[in-house]
Amino acid sequence: MLALTVREGDYITIGDDIVVQVVKTGELFRLAIDAPRSLDIRRGKVHEARTGSVPAAIQKLRNKTERS
Repeated sequence: MLALTVREGDYITIGDDIVVQVVKTGELFRLAIDAPRSLDIRRGKVHEARTGSVPAAIQKLRNKTERS
């Protein structure tokens, strides 16, 4: 997992065809995701409701945070 500190306007690329950009920062922030329509992109809440599970990488991160 890659964890980054980002500012408004910063972006990351995933492969050649996915870009995630920080559009607005503050108490809440907005991400813009540009990816092929064939990819299924869902909010964590929706993913958990549909599958009933949390991705392993997120579970590891939550466990680390709880121990700190």
